[in-house]
Amino acid sequence: MRRPAKIATYYSRLKVAQDAPPEVIRAAYKALAQKVHPDRHQGSLRHELVLAALNKARDVLLDPARRAAHDQWIRDEEIRRGWRAPDVAAAPGLVERGRRVAASVRRDGVSWVQACRLHLTPAQQAAAVAALALAAAGAVAAIRWGFPPQPDPLTRILGSLPAATASTTATAGAGSGVATGSASATPPMPSTAATTPKAAGRAASPAELHPALFEVPASR
Repeated sequence: MRRPAKIATYYSRLKVAQDAPPEVIRAAYKALAQKVHPDRHQGSLRHELVLAALNKARDVLLDPARRAAHDQWIRDEEIRRGWRAPDVAAAPGLVERGRRVAASVRRDGVSWVQACRLHLTPAQQAAAVAALALAAAGAVAAIRWGFPPQPDPLTRILGSLPAATASTTATAGAGSGVATGSASATPPMPSTAATTPKAAGRAASPAELHPALFEVPASR
């Protein structure tokens, strides 16, 4: 069985080994840049793109942090293709994989989908897709149906109190045109033994403990 093509890396772009020191990387970049410079090819657009790719490879390999991240990406890609046995003890956790995904998007300019495919396992990719779908469904449901209104504490307290009954009658004077009215309020009277909280087996309400506070004043 023929082995697939090699992984395209910044090392292969500059034609240097993976353990090449910085001075070798600079020399290799200088030689290739002089060879493909657009000024030597009548301003060819193709050679401008090749020179931009060489510049990107040089910047990454001369930065220790970015070079270490690129080396880790190469190891992960070799494990994914089956060229290298995975090291279970050194396998990165979910937090570290998330950092690598964000670093790939921010530094290397790849898309989120491609970065997740490079740094997340298939199970983690499926979990991420399910979490995003669930969050989107919840947001759509919240926008479509709205949240139920919650009554304020004062409304809940007043709603739990018993309502007082009142009857109001008004009569009009025949000749003077002045309206006179009479009102009578009948607050609850826990006079009988059957209606007392102790006899009914329930807790006393505020109206039963303080009937004067719940009387409705008569209109004048």
